[in-house]
Amino acid sequence: MENQTPDFAEFPPVTKAEWLAKISEDLKGEAIEDLNWRIGHLEISPFHHAGDLAELPNPLSGRAGWEIGEDVDVTDVFHANEMALHALQNGVEAPRFLLNEVLENHRMAALLEGVDLSIVSVHFLEQNKNANPLPLLHHYTHVANERGLDSRALRGSVNWLHDEAVVQANALELVEFAIQKLPNFKVLPVNAGRYYGGEAGVVNELAATIAGGEEWLAHLSDKGTGAATTNRHLFFSIAVGKNYFVEIAKIRALKLLWAHVLKGWNCEFVMPPVEARFAGAEQSDDPATNMIYATTQAMSAIIGGADRLTISPPDSSPAKANFSRRIARNVQHILKMESHPDRVADPAAGSYFIEDLTNKLAAAAWAAFQKMA
Repeated sequence: MENQTPDFAEFPPVTKAEWLAKISEDLKGEAIEDLNWRIGHLEISPFHHAGDLAELPNPLSGRAGWEIGEDVDVTDVFHANEMALHALQNGVEAPRFLLNEVLENHRMAALLEGVDLSIVSVHFLEQNKNANPLPLLHHYTHVANERGLDSRALRGSVNWLHDEAVVQANALELVEFAIQKLPNFKVLPVNAGRYYGGEAGVVNELAATIAGGEEWLAHLSDKGTGAATTNRHLFFSIAVGKNYFVEIAKIRALKLLWAHVLKGWNCEFVMPPVEARFAGAEQSDDPATNMIYATTQAMSAIIGGADRLTISPPDSSPAKANFSRRIARNVQHILKMESHPDRVADPAAGSYFIEDLTNKLAAAAWAAFQKMA
């Protein structure tokens, strides 16, 4: 893969063998394999060369950029509305409302007062154990219609905290409502965060994630809904840890794996949105430590190809809530306005190390997924 452009003409190409010889010389007799590191049963070499790739792979994503998210706890709808408006005025693009009870039309209207639904994607997480997303979406569309908005143009998602919150028998009705009223809403979540196992468990995490997505395809297929329709209403919610390269490769591997799943269903590959948030298990009690890690965790999510990112406030104490939320937002603002990763689709594409790590994670996870079937 020799670069023939004028900028590189004065630099002769260096073969892989020449690099290995130089490394061996610098290691003074130590084996290069001693530098390898392991992810579970996978062995990863620190050295990669252009010769390892027959050709540069295509980007795994055709779109660039991501939405800045923020969670808003809805204990009091009026206070939650104030928090949401403040967040939106300060650069948040995709608020997620954490609901502890069903909101009737008037309370939904109060929660969304002043929120321009035509330009903001709105997301809901139902934390009530007995929650059902269908009434929630009915109330949401009612508010939109009261404002004279076409609900079919609105964007967002609905998720739930407990598996038992939605009886699968109602999933078809949920999708049919979305098709008719909210075609740009994602109503079938795959909560990968519950499978998070850190670096050592990343292969099983990926396998369980695509198994969760495939369950939606199979369940709705039994009810007569095609895979393409189901896939159009899916989204993946993942947890991002602190291992910079592994988390980048994990999100990229998820996209490769899901392409394989859809191929098995004879379905054209369209990647559902991937929302990312920080793994709670890896948040420290020290706010300063959390602030330091936040940047690299955010970069992992963005470079990996997340479509929406929520950064955890570094300090959970109520007294520091406003400052912590501001810091969390500003990490994303700085990345967008100074580093510009939102201008590139799949920034990691072509990186020999990340491509190799992506492929190894995907291959191992696919093997694990096949054993689960």
